[in-house]
Amino acid sequence: MQHKRISSVKNLIMIHMIAVSALLSVSCGRAAQEPVTVPSANAVSEDSVKVSDLEVNDLAVFMGYKPETADISLMSADNGRTYSVSVNDLSRFADRYGKVTVPELFEPGMIVEADISVHSKSLKSLQQSPDAYVKRDVEDFDINLNRGVFRLKDGTNLHITPNTAVLKDGKRVKAEDISDSDTLILGGVDHELYSIVISSGYGHLKIKGTQYFSGGWVQIAGMIKPVGDDPGMMLDVAEGEYELVVTYKGRGGTKPVAINRGRETVIDVSDLKEDLVKTGELVFTIRPADALAKVKIDGEEVDYYSPVTLEYGVYMMEVSAEGYNTVKERISVGSDVSNVDIELQEKQSKNSEEKQDSGSGTTSSSTTTGAGTSGTGSTGTTSSSTTSTSSSAVSRNSADGSVLYGNHIYIDAPEKAEVYFDGIYKGIVPCSFTKESGTHVITLRRDGYETRTFTVTLDTTTQNETYSFSELQAK
Repeated sequence: MQHKRISSVKNLIMIHMIAVSALLSVSCGRAAQEPVTVPSANAVSEDSVKVSDLEVNDLAVFMGYKPETADISLMSADNGRTYSVSVNDLSRFADRYGKVTVPELFEPGMIVEADISVHSKSLKSLQQSPDAYVKRDVEDFDINLNRGVFRLKDGTNLHITPNTAVLKDGKRVKAEDISDSDTLILGGVDHELYSIVISSGYGHLKIKGTQYFSGGWVQIAGMIKPVGDDPGMMLDVAEGEYELVVTYKGRGGTKPVAINRGRETVIDVSDLKEDLVKTGELVFTIRPADALAKVKIDGEEVDYYSPVTLEYGVYMMEVSAEGYNTVKERISVGSDVSNVDIELQEKQSKNSEEKQDSGSGTTSSSTTTGAGTSGTGSTGTTSSSTTSTSSSAVSRNSADGSVLYGNHIYIDAPEKAEVYFDGIYKGIVPCSFTKESGTHVITLRRDGYETRTFTVTLDTTTQNETYSFSELQAK
């Protein structure tokens, strides 16, 4: 009886062993058939992957290439993580059309497709994505980070996220560092915005010693600005090299200025305050010669057949002739001789004007060499002017509204920063000043810190406005 019990136990044990073996064999069979999950290139480590030929294809933003270490830096478009891969003799590079190229021709911000060997962390191939778009020279835009919308001037909306790579001078910066005065290069796929490269932009010009020219004018980069009573001015100027002209009742002069993007340039004009009155000559060439044009400077007719001598300063010039469009523009005299070349355009008939889409008639133009101009136009016509000493920069400091007396703008932060409103010094934070409706530029400056510029739009409501800006970054 005891023997039978032992046999029964043995049989029961055998049954359990057979069942377990069958279960294990089925489980192992399933495991062998399951696909291998490939980790992303951002999380690759030799401990987690042991297959030498395992590859990852990643849509990424090209961040840079270091030839001295043969490393390429990429940012995954999927999750925004940045990683590096090594380049070897077997690595292949191609442009968006598949044509073979070299890594030195890849630019930061390019959208690329990368084939990566996970085990060795080396690059097998890199091609500029044929599906990606590139938008260059983007200047008119609006960014709403809260909604994730990057709006172009044609109304196109792109999707911007915290993972969008913003690059400036080859380094990654924050989207908040983009100024509306910057020129951008955009890269992405469909409506997704993966990269923004700040290709060019504006610098900050701090002019000291302007109190000696109160009531006069400052001219640079096509901008002509009045000088107030304050000891300094702050202007946003497109990067480049210029001649700064400062004038007041015949006094003043010029100084060379180099503006670097995102940097502050300080220049002192107090040494131009000498009492000696300076004059310059305007030499006019007006075409057609038989137009019998009349030239007025500040409302007074002048004989333009001979050089016109004027004290250094800013004047309103008007050139008119019967049957031709009138040219009106401000002109700055700040050099010994300035050549003014004007070509008048015939007026069009009323019926012809009505047929034009703009309804503004023809264009009269003038070119001034050695003096700056600022066109004002005339009723019923369109006047334009170009000048060899000015750039195409548009003044960003114009107020298009009215002064709202009794209402103020309060700046609460960052403390101890200098405040400039449309280039005019207003005080040290915390401070307040009179509210003016329209679009304006507020510049914050402090020694040892990066200068920041903000564009604000003030409405016409009779209420105060308070701004608390983020802290300035130390240089």
